[in-house]
Order: sequence, then C-alpha cells, then structure tokens
Amino acid sequence: MSRAEIDEFLSEPRIGVLCTNDLDGSPNGVPVWFEWDGEQVRMFSSASHRKIARLENDPRASILVAREVGETEAWVAVDGVVSIGEGDVVPLMERLAGRYWVDEDPAIAKAHAETVDMWRRAAARLRVLTIVPEEIRSYRA
Repeated sequence: MSRAEIDEFLSEPRIGVLCTNDLDGSPNGVPVWFEWDGEQVRMFSSASHRKIARLENDPRASILVAREVGETEAWVAVDGVVSIGEGDVVPLMERLAGRYWVDEDPAIAKAHAETVDMWRRAAARLRVLTIVPEEIRSYRA
C-alpha cells in the first residue's frame, strides 16, 4: 500500500493486535485499541498489566491491524520500539473510547460511560504506549 493508503487504513476504527515478546522470549499477542496520527501509534494500558512487564523487559513490538472477514483482504503491521509514558493518558483514553464505543443502546452506553469515569479516576495507574515505526509492512489484495 502507499503511505496515503496506510494512513487511511489505520484511521479506521479497527482492533489491532499488539505483539510483544514474553519474558521467556516467546511471542505474545493481545487485542488493543489504537490511534495512528500519521507518525506514531498510541495505545493505553494499566501499569499493572503483563504487557507492561513484557515491554519493560523487551520494548520491541509490532501492532498488526487487519480487515474483517468479508472485506477485501488487507493488513498493516507497524514495527518498532515501544516507549511507556504517564502523560496525556486521559485525552487518549477518551478519544479511543469515543472511537471504539459507538453505542445506540442506552444501557450499554451508560456502562461504557461508567467505565470511562473509572479510567479517569485511575489515570495515575494508566500508561501511554507509543510505537514510532522503524518499519511499516502492508498488504492489500
């Protein structure tokens, strides 16, 4: 894909799979929400989550984003080193919740709003994960 096509693909709300190396060196992938600004991928996580320990041990990672079944096959992988920070987690979390939780059911919307409020209160225990690409790989059928 061209860089413009990659930017457009990553601007859509898709689930990414963050691939890290486990403490014993084995691969470990977890689904994540993410934001791509054309230069870096940003995610957030609880500081106590095991992916933080994995990244502190080995900061190399890849996030793989693929199309859904039924769509023309395409994927983008962003490879690089993850930095872990404490700042600006609330605005990032709020943007991602707004991007990924589009709720028409009032009960679900209420539960999601309560989760966002809980995250705001726990912001000191959340971390921003940032990947500046060393390589971007892509495929489109």
